[in-house]
Amino acid sequence: MSSEFPSFSPGQKLGRYDLLAPIAQGGMAQVWVARLRGARGFHKLVAIKTLLCLRGEEERMERMLLEEARIASLIQHSNVVQTLELGEHEGRLYLVMEWVDGEPLSEVFAAAERIGGIPQLIAVNLLGQTLRGLQAAHELCDEGGSALGVVHLDVSPHNVLVTYSGVAKLADFGIARAGRSSRAELAHEVQGKFPYMAPEQILSGTIDQRTDVFAAGVLLYLLTTGRHPFKDRGIDVVENIVSTDPVIRPSLLKPTYSRTLEAVVMKALDKDRERRWPSAEEMRLALERGVPQAFGLGFEAQLRSFMADLLGDRALAKRDALRRAEAAADALKENALPVDSAVAPSAGSLRAIFIDRESPRESEVPARKSHIPTLRPFARFGPKPRFSAFHFAVAALSLSAIAIWLFAWHASEGTRAAAAPEASWVELRAPRPILTTKVHAIAASASASVTASASTLPIASALAPTSRRLPAKPH
Repeated sequence: MSSEFPSFSPGQKLGRYDLLAPIAQGGMAQVWVARLRGARGFHKLVAIKTLLCLRGEEERMERMLLEEARIASLIQHSNVVQTLELGEHEGRLYLVMEWVDGEPLSEVFAAAERIGGIPQLIAVNLLGQTLRGLQAAHELCDEGGSALGVVHLDVSPHNVLVTYSGVAKLADFGIARAGRSSRAELAHEVQGKFPYMAPEQILSGTIDQRTDVFAAGVLLYLLTTGRHPFKDRGIDVVENIVSTDPVIRPSLLKPTYSRTLEAVVMKALDKDRERRWPSAEEMRLALERGVPQAFGLGFEAQLRSFMADLLGDRALAKRDALRRAEAAADALKENALPVDSAVAPSAGSLRAIFIDRESPRESEVPARKSHIPTLRPFARFGPKPRFSAFHFAVAALSLSAIAIWLFAWHASEGTRAAAAPEASWVELRAPRPILTTKVHAIAASASASVTASASTLPIASALAPTSRRLPAKPH
């Protein structure tokens, strides 16, 4: 086992994959968009999670990544981000996952807030899909058919990825537990996001699948009311969650709120675990019974239309950024150009696979930037050529040759004029347009030569951070 993890750079080969650009980063791990290349031009985009260089934490981080790979690779469901492979490069483990062409639910929520919020039926459908994926994780069994008792422990808007066609996928099993976890197991470290933790998770008590049901209830409340159930009372969110005070009913915030939907939400958010929905599937079925129109035939078309209207421009910009990142990686590979390390670790924890929100702030990025830009959906790519002394020497020689030619031509014209004294002033000026044409042609040729030489230089980084933080907290 390596005592210090090696650093990776855009354009680098990692096993069968070409790293294209870092897309998310946290205190322990970094996520890249990468490309798998096959025969006859075949290629496929994937997301790769790599561990950062943290001295003294190598063994613990590798154990966590191994546990994540063990659990996530067993789940085969359309509403869960697929784990494809666990690889190793120079003693450093990396996890290969499905690339999700979409956005985290946190981005969908933020974009919808600017236009009045997510429509209730859309919100209920997305939460229902998330519960399907959650149930698939909860039902996971080992090779002998025994239930593993998986608990995700980090169900949040950052860990639900929504494709641009409207499919919700549960992501990031980095802190998931298999089996019943006791107070002793959780006493040393509470992991996850406090605003989405159940009381027993915060208090390091015994956890089970109903702990995830509570987090799903927080999500449903947030999506359907536009407000977090534990953040708007003027007291600390943790104190609010562990107190015995009940949650404010959604109908008090929105008088038109469905009473059947409210009953589902309130049961999921019960502080007493014994009174919550016993499973994610029971909660999903209650949603289908209470709001059947959110799960009817043809509702997928409404989801696609909503996502296209809300984030269609962002989808086009992101795909264009990916194509440019691939082209930049190819240019580096063909010209064997050096690549610098791109992004420094940020203080936050990695919680999702997505472009934009998890990137470090500009002040956290080192002065030396990568020649392949970090993906930013609305940024403009553009190589900035750099000129060396060789290129300036070529330009100087070209200009000298032009000056010598002009001097020789002018001398020959003077000789011709002396031999023909009877010529008029107009006739002596006649050749000068030709001279002008030739000078422009030669200058254009010299400029094209310098530009062609400069095009072989490394591609400069052209982007700067444009957002607050990609959750994480794919694809």
